[in-house]
Amino acid sequence: MEVITIDSKAFQQLVEQVNHIAEYVREAKLEQTTNSDDEWVDSQTVCQYLRICEKTLQRLRAAGKIAYSGVGNKYYYQLAEIKRCLREHLIKSSEEMLDDLMQHGVYSPRKRRA
Repeated sequence: MEVITIDSKAFQQLVEQVNHIAEYVREAKLEQTTNSDDEWVDSQTVCQYLRICEKTLQRLRAAGKIAYSGVGNKYYYQLAEIKRCLREHLIKSSEEMLDDLMQHGVYSPRKRRA
């Protein structure tokens, strides 16, 4: 086994740098988890949490008022797009319903792997 000795001042600087890096990583991870606008939800989930009918979303899609992705017969929406529609009053719902959707109905790659 090899023993390395360093000056206590150099050791303190090294510890400070490691702590700084650890804090940066924690902040980056928190920022990544708090930005949920890129998360995807399906039509059924949007309808359930915002208490709107499937026909309402279909009308918005047909009119080109909401962006979506379709896989087979299933449609997915980004939370940022749902928020935009709420701000522009294209979907009538409450902020509490949106918060509930964001907490419970979000599809993310991290959740799918679990």
